[in-house]
Amino acid sequence: MNPSTGDTVENSPAETETTPTSTPASLRITERLPLTDTPVRRWSSTLGMRDPTGWTVNQLAGIAAGNARVHSRTQLTLMRWPGNVEQAARVAAALVDNAVRHGNTVRVPVRLAVIGTDELLIEATDSEPTFPGYAEVVRWEPAGLERRRPGLWQARQYGATLSYATAEDCRTKTVQAVLAPTGSDR
Repeated sequence: MNPSTGDTVENSPAETETTPTSTPASLRITERLPLTDTPVRRWSSTLGMRDPTGWTVNQLAGIAAGNARVHSRTQLTLMRWPGNVEQAARVAAALVDNAVRHGNTVRVPVRLAVIGTDELLIEATDSEPTFPGYAEVVRWEPAGLERRRPGLWQARQYGATLSYATAEDCRTKTVQAVLAPTGSDR
């Protein structure tokens, strides 16, 4: 744990292997998050404002998403993840933005994990345990010249496979995006 930022950075030994238990489908609704492999490298932090007084939800979401983009870009570069770091940072920002806007939370726990196959798992947890209309949200497509581009649609455009799960205590949910490394056939 970095005492100045609260970030947690871990490197797991690469020789630790487990058999994949599942591969996330693009529209899977799960009770538990899919675990595809033991993380080789991971990073976690909580992003957002400590005191939201005087800020609108849109402002708070923008600040938290901007922080997610910067921190994700930095950490993935340090991890030497072989995928498109900029697109992954944008996916992380979209998940954090959604957590603030729709998840009844101001500070969002975010986790990045690179697994043995070099796939990247991005997770954002919020205080809303349900996800009303999940299937419709992730299938949404713009109609014509519509300007609105929801965050999960953006994440899908960058190649993310999305899933979510409610915590066992039914107090929070975690939305997960999985990205393949550059050049991978997924």
